[in-house]
Parts: sequence; structure tokens; C-alpha cells
Amino acid sequence: MASEEFILKEELDNKKLNELLNDVRVDPSETNMVELLREAAASKFIVPLSFQEDGTPSLQAMSGKEGKSYMVVYADTKSYQVRADGQPLYGVISTFEEVLDTCMASESISGFVINPGLEEVLFGKDMLQMIAQMMTGVNNTAKVGEPDHYPPKLREMIDEYLKIEPAVNKVWVRLMRMTNTNELRWLLIIEGDLGEQKQYIIDTFSSYIKPYLDGMELLCVYSEEEFA
Repeated sequence: MASEEFILKEELDNKKLNELLNDVRVDPSETNMVELLREAAASKFIVPLSFQEDGTPSLQAMSGKEGKSYMVVYADTKSYQVRADGQPLYGVISTFEEVLDTCMASESISGFVINPGLEEVLFGKDMLQMIAQMMTGVNNTAKVGEPDHYPPKLREMIDEYLKIEPAVNKVWVRLMRMTNTNELRWLLIIEGDLGEQKQYIIDTFSSYIKPYLDGMELLCVYSEEEFA
């Protein structure tokens, strides 16, 4: 059956996101919502699928107030398993931006809901419009997202760097498309206890990693900066 190819093979675990979803459910304060948005924007989600009689996959949706329809997503595999109640887990893994773009492109969808029947936090289209504008970058100059592929030696060389620089704990890699010029650049975000060496580490890492970026320019920033 064609549907078999859509059975989830990847386990998804978003422990921190689930904790924040519960926090917002209990206390939907501005502080909790901002924390949730930050975590959600950097997370992946399970988009469950249903199938029409001819085997064509379709998104799952639920009805909300005033008959509006909301796309369903799950924050992790466990949440989907609870709702599936023993049925096969059909779906795809998508980034927050991909979910957002799907909602914004559909006239029939009024937003999406995370973990329906569980923590169940809803993102309406007005909020998604605001988030979409924010995700285009500072002063609307860039759009940031996950690339469809990475340079061949990039992961290997980042791993080597982490072995020799104890101040750096993690490195995130994203792709930026500059709005005005449509130019693509790599965005590398460094996390760690950099202290007074922050700028030195950023500069030396940038020089170290640049030869492995397929000739593209890069922007390297510290994880605690507002832009990151």
C-alpha cells in the first residue's frame, strides 16, 4: 500500500517544548507564550496524515470555534502515540517554518494546534502572520531556515573544532536568504561559556570553517545575542 511509505520512522522528542506547552496551558501569560514561541520556532513537529479512498495523503485537521479548521501537529512521537490509540503512525516530520508556511498558504486553514486533546495550544492565523514577519529577520532583511543539504565536510570539521575548543558546547547551522538581494549565506550560531573571548572565538571559528562552506559567505553569532 502506498500509505506504508508514510509510516513514521523517525522518533521525535521535544521535552522542553512539551514542558512549555504545559506551562502555557496552565498560565497563558505573555512571558510563557514568548518562551514557547522561541522554542517552537527552533523545533520540529509531526504532521499526521490521513488517506482518501484513492490513497492520496491529506493533512489532519480539527474544528474550532465558529466552525474554523485548524491543522493538527504533534510535538513528539509519544503525544502522537497517545492520540493514535494503537493505530499506525502516519505522518511527516516538519519544521516550524514549514508548518507556518502551509497554514499561511491555505485559505481553508485558520492556524494550527499542537498536541490536540493533550496540552493543546492553538496558533491562530493572526499570530502566525506576526511570527512570519518576525522570522524574515531583523528589519526584514533575511529569511532563516534549515537547508535541504549541507556541505560534505561541514559536520566533520565542526566536530573536530568542538574537540579542540572547550569553551564551545554546540554549533547550529542554518541557511539565510537575504531579502533584498536573494543571496544565500550560512548562519552559524555558537553556544558556550565564551566569556571575554567571545569575539575572538567567533572570529577564529569563522576563519576555520569558511573553507568548508562551498564558497558561500557566512554570519557567525553567539547564541545569547537577540538575533540568534
